[in-house]
Amino acid sequence: MRAIAVLALLCLGLCLSACGTETPADPPVAANGATAAPPPPAPSAVSPSDDAAGSDERAGDRDGTGDDPAARLLTRPEDQAWRAEQAAAEPASAAMAEQQARINELMAAMQALAEAGSDPERRAAALERVKAAQHALGEAGLRAESERRAAKTEREIPEAWRQTRRSERGGEEADLLVQLGDIDNLGFGWPEGFDPFSGESTPVHRYPFLPEADDPDGTDRIMVVSGHTGKGGGRRDGYTQRTRRPDNRPRPLLLEFDPAGIEVRTVVLQLFVDDFQSERMGSRYRVLLDGREAGDIAATLNALDQTGPIGKLLTIQLLPEFHHLIADGRLAVDVDDPHTDAGDGFAFDFARLLINPRGFRYTGTVRGIAVEDGTGKPLAGVLVSAANVRQAVTGEDGRFLLEDVPAGLVVTSAGKPGYEGDEDASDLEGGGSLELRLALRPRADDSVALAARLQRERKVDLYGIYFDTARATLRPESETTLQQVLGLLRDDPALRLVIAGHTDSEGGDDYNQALSERRAEAVVGWLAGHGVDPGRLAAEGHGESRPVADNSSEAGRALNRRVELRLAE
Repeated sequence: MRAIAVLALLCLGLCLSACGTETPADPPVAANGATAAPPPPAPSAVSPSDDAAGSDERAGDRDGTGDDPAARLLTRPEDQAWRAEQAAAEPASAAMAEQQARINELMAAMQALAEAGSDPERRAAALERVKAAQHALGEAGLRAESERRAAKTEREIPEAWRQTRRSERGGEEADLLVQLGDIDNLGFGWPEGFDPFSGESTPVHRYPFLPEADDPDGTDRIMVVSGHTGKGGGRRDGYTQRTRRPDNRPRPLLLEFDPAGIEVRTVVLQLFVDDFQSERMGSRYRVLLDGREAGDIAATLNALDQTGPIGKLLTIQLLPEFHHLIADGRLAVDVDDPHTDAGDGFAFDFARLLINPRGFRYTGTVRGIAVEDGTGKPLAGVLVSAANVRQAVTGEDGRFLLEDVPAGLVVTSAGKPGYEGDEDASDLEGGGSLELRLALRPRADDSVALAARLQRERKVDLYGIYFDTARATLRPESETTLQQVLGLLRDDPALRLVIAGHTDSEGGDDYNQALSERRAEAVVGWLAGHGVDPGRLAAEGHGESRPVADNSSEAGRALNRRVELRLAE
């Protein structure tokens, strides 16, 4: 009887706590020998990045020893607060009924485990059933909690924000506004009077959380980069530890709309981003727009270091070379890192597409100076961009000024051929200003530095390979950079590379495509002529289709004229 009582109390604790998704390696043993499974931990209000590298453990008595676990479950402050919230909540929903059914299944599974005795096969099967029942109960608890929050949030946010898919023509913000996902802070709602477009930070929210039934793919859900397998022993953030496959697989954001009658001049993408921390976790995000790589947007996301977890508005202007993707009334935004075994989780609350925006309600100013790292010398000719929405080129004094920058999380990047770029990600509230110092480091002229960059980023843009104008003839001043690439291939005989040519937008599309292909082939030919097996190399050209900067300035065009090295798949 005591075993059954302990089981009942444990399951009650599971019901009363806001269930997570972790499962233990093995259930603890009650005083009389019956097996009892500890509950999944309550959703955390700690930053998902605060967990130790590779650790699944949480504070507290996880092995069932020490004080009585059932009693502890009924007296934890978070459970008492949850029960108080429950008492004031609306009547039980279908999700709560599901939670009760999951409790019953868990009790049955634990009874089967107790009855398995010492038979290893029966115990193994019963233990798997217990783990599955624990996970299902955790999911049911999260669904019930999500449903309660949703009911409350829907009463508090404007009608337009409640819609999960919305298009508006001729409104105050743009010729065409397309919204994907409800604007509800991942279902947690906003503080009274809070405007997510003002640039203010949201309060820290709990996790894990689940999407509501009507949330579009890619919104209001935790996603973990697809390259993560858990076999590499690397860091795993809290989002990764508290979710599992296939539920947390990355899903594209699909914006659909009617583009009829719209002459596209400017396209802005707004993303309400949550918990992006590439540098901290070692991930390298890639961004595809309808399957085409958007390196400038990827660079913006990779510059973020969000903690909390909190959400923040990111405003990015699409480069003109992507405008034609709008013509079919469908834009798929795919964000993922398919190559790195990094346990890096992230989320989007909503996405908005503004075609021909008419200004932004909340803006601020970004000013500063671009200097050479190490010497502090001001740099002229540096392209400084706030996610392409506003940009400027530095003068001889290295100074820059960006006005009317949309409020939110602003990523300001600085680029100049021959230098490693620099970025700054800072919060900008409406009416505020940022003063920045961007330091650009001269690129190292050796194969070791090139190999390190290639290993870290999987691709490298080279600006030291020069061609005769409008031709694919290599110029003598390319020798230094070509020797770097040659040394890279000699040092690693197993290395296979894709050599990709890119141009600016001067000239026609077909002309630039053919020119970029010939130039890539010229580089491959030079390397093959210096002893590299041609089977290790592949040439491809992309013309002007994959810009990394705006072609409207000479500084931007110079950044787009490049040869790219990429690790072969």
